[in-house]
Amino acid sequence: MLLGLIAMGGEILTAVLAPIPIQRAIDQVIRPILAGHGHVRGHQVVALAGLALLIVVIALLDAAFTYLDLRHTARVAQQAVTDLRRAMFAHMQRLSLAFHHDAETRLGDLQVRLGADVQALQDLLGSSLSSFITNTGTAALMLVLLFRVAHPLGIVVLVGAIPVLVLAGHYRIRIKQVSREARKREGKVSAIISETLGAARLVQAYGGEAEANDRLHRESEAGLQATLRAGELQARIQPLVELAASLLTGVVLLLAAVLAIERVITVGQLTLAIAYTRGTLGALRQIAKLSTQTQKAAVGAERLHEVFSKAPVVRDPARPRRLPDGPLSVVFEHVTFGYTPGNPVLVDVSWAIPPGACAALVGPTGAGKTTLLSLVPRFYDVWNGRVLVGGIDVRQLALADLRAHVTLVLQESLLLRDTIWNNIAYGRPNATRRQILLAAEAAGVTSFINALDDGWETMVSERGTTLSGGQKQCIAIARALLREAPLVIMDEPTSNMDQETEQLVVRGLERLMYGRTSITIAHRPSTIRHATVVASIPEAPKAPRAWKVRPSGLGAA
Repeated sequence: MLLGLIAMGGEILTAVLAPIPIQRAIDQVIRPILAGHGHVRGHQVVALAGLALLIVVIALLDAAFTYLDLRHTARVAQQAVTDLRRAMFAHMQRLSLAFHHDAETRLGDLQVRLGADVQALQDLLGSSLSSFITNTGTAALMLVLLFRVAHPLGIVVLVGAIPVLVLAGHYRIRIKQVSREARKREGKVSAIISETLGAARLVQAYGGEAEANDRLHRESEAGLQATLRAGELQARIQPLVELAASLLTGVVLLLAAVLAIERVITVGQLTLAIAYTRGTLGALRQIAKLSTQTQKAAVGAERLHEVFSKAPVVRDPARPRRLPDGPLSVVFEHVTFGYTPGNPVLVDVSWAIPPGACAALVGPTGAGKTTLLSLVPRFYDVWNGRVLVGGIDVRQLALADLRAHVTLVLQESLLLRDTIWNNIAYGRPNATRRQILLAAEAAGVTSFINALDDGWETMVSERGTTLSGGQKQCIAIARALLREAPLVIMDEPTSNMDQETEQLVVRGLERLMYGRTSITIAHRPSTIRHATVVASIPEAPKAPRAWKVRPSGLGAA
């Protein structure tokens, strides 16, 4: 950082020093020669050569400082933006599911914030900020020196520059407004693309391509218009600044000529005054050119701050407790919870599952079964009551510790775009090859892996569309087995499977549940045939989203 500041200071200094040798050459060498009727003396030649050499040295120094500035700022900007993107991504992951599942949160928009918004800041830090600092410093220092050469000229430039700066500031505000709209539309476009391509099967099955194209066209057109308005505003401000600079230069030239004729300043000082005037106004022109870029960066910073300002709803306690080893009990004590205020999904729910039990949760769709179990790994916090794991309120446990003791097998198998081997190893990154193979064999993965052309190195497409439902579920079970967590939560793991596939998956589930506390949401009797505790969730016509769990024995209604 210090090197960058030194380089920028050097650029400012060389820009200010560059016209001085010319002024000295005119006043101290050329003018005396002309006064002597063209007779050139040896010391004058030496002085002129020295001043010419000084001009070259200043130019070389300026080139060196510019190189150091660009090289250093590019490196600093890249590192800063990389750190910012990492911090933003880490913060997004720390945010609770309430944020990610909110209707206002769209994946595509978050991707734009991580991409284009961060990139706008990189553009600012990489070149615009350096240019702004050097041009501002150059303009300020040249204006000060212009006052020293002839304060009337400094007053003219200062008074003339003020309305130019005010006008540029007005346009910058408008550019920021339209840039904000353009970036918002860009986020919507990205969200439409992400959602449409992510649901390509649904879109094609229902012939929704035209509607998706129309949505994309509308948002793209709105974004284009906003971007064009920003470009139009920038196009307006630049000629106005150029015109004002030319007028001011002309006025300064006339006034400087009058001062020179009246011998208030020398001809060399006149040249220096014109150079400083042009340098000051040129720096202001460069600052004006940065308006669009700086305002895009400002909008990007605002959008990033919107995410950074959101704190995780679910947080680690100040002094977390640790879970005991071995099978864990799970207890729901008078739990009330909902996703939106005033609309509870669970009301006064109580249910106790002893350590090592094989528990099942059955009931109608929409009764809140999945919601109840999502409270165990603390994806959400209860409104009232408590959820205890191993006899400890989950709010007293560190999230990493709690979730390390829980493994999930969901209805929709979540697989990464990676090899089958790495998808299984994801459950335990430090697992040995033998442990992974044992988990895969127990889950039934080895029954189909040899039929795949690339075997374990078979790449899984996004959402695992290249594999059957049973194959994906077997991989998910292998991943869960490898994790060796003492508490297993399964959400309808065999739904929508044929009998043969279900038998394969159920065998893997039985191995997964052995010796562990397990809770299974299921509609099929085959999935819960080994359950030792069953909770039947009754219909509640008057309050369909508010129910109480009734513990019962196996086979109870």
